[in-house]
Amino acid sequence: MRRINIRRRFYPAGRVILLLLGVWAACGQASAAHRVTLVSGNHLDAVAYRIEGELLVFSLPGGGEIGFPAQNVTRIEERALPAAEPAEGAGTGVPSPPAPPPSPAALRPAFSPLDPEPGVRAMIREIAGAQEVDPLLVEAMVKVESNFDPYAVSRKGAMGLMQLMPATARRFRVENTFDPSQNLEGGTRYIKELLGRYGEIRLALAAYNAGEEAVDRYGGIPPFRETRDYVTRILRQLNP
Repeated sequence: MRRINIRRRFYPAGRVILLLLGVWAACGQASAAHRVTLVSGNHLDAVAYRIEGELLVFSLPGGGEIGFPAQNVTRIEERALPAAEPAEGAGTGVPSPPAPPPSPAALRPAFSPLDPEPGVRAMIREIAGAQEVDPLLVEAMVKVESNFDPYAVSRKGAMGLMQLMPATARRFRVENTFDPSQNLEGGTRYIKELLGRYGEIRLALAAYNAGEEAVDRYGGIPPFRETRDYVTRILRQLNP
């Protein structure tokens, strides 16, 4: 079967339909784990994705990759894959190797993509508690940042539950910003670092929103309406 490769070539969102028609025609019924929605309203399926600089790079079902600026992607949803084929040797009396023990992340509470909030709150309690950060603070941040939507993407390119920018994700080694556990780990580590640096919750929240440089430059909460509203909304969540 002929394969079309498009590695390391990046296209604007407006050309995605023409590109994907060629890939799908060549690849047939390939399985995909993610459904991607672009700001243009177009969709594409991907088997995997990663952050590369300021781009989201998607691996296509039939091979090849396509990349978009993060602000061009509005949503990434997980899709169920068909059941795997039986392993070679199944039914022949050959014992299968024992399954590896589950990782700590695998033991974390599950969440439903249709109603993520309960599972996300449970993850927050575990992750924030392990990092000695107030879980109520992290819950309030997630509520304001993404309203508990693990696939939220802002116009500026911030992604996931705690709206991590690509540079912040790299800084805290978050490989998949749309994975709730990884996103919460990175965002919680960041706010913990800021609380230690500034020693005061208002300044830490301002730095999370506007950046440490802005807080340092103004010697306090920057005079940005978005940042001031952000701090106020989270404090109201903590002190209704």
